[in-house]
Amino acid sequence: MATVDEALRYAMSLPVATTISGIDSLAVLHQNLAIARGFQPMTSDDMEALQNRCAAAAGDGHLELYKSTMKYDGDLGREQHGLPSHKELPL
Repeated sequence: MATVDEALRYAMSLPVATTISGIDSLAVLHQNLAIARGFQPMTSDDMEALQNRCAAAAGDGHLELYKSTMKYDGDLGREQHGLPSHKELPL
């Protein structure tokens, strides 16, 4: 698995304009700020090594049900998949 530092540095090393991290406490805010303040982009070799290390845990989509299942589809997506809308589901 990846450490917080590795995960945030990986995300910040991608070609994006903004990286948004989850923050649920003051301690996590301070942790993320320290990582951002000392940020050094990962090398492509470091990024590949991290990808390879995490592939088995992340490869089957079980951590991203919003991408790999219809569980979180809104009504339009549910209609496209032939599923009842949320209003039509039993309570």
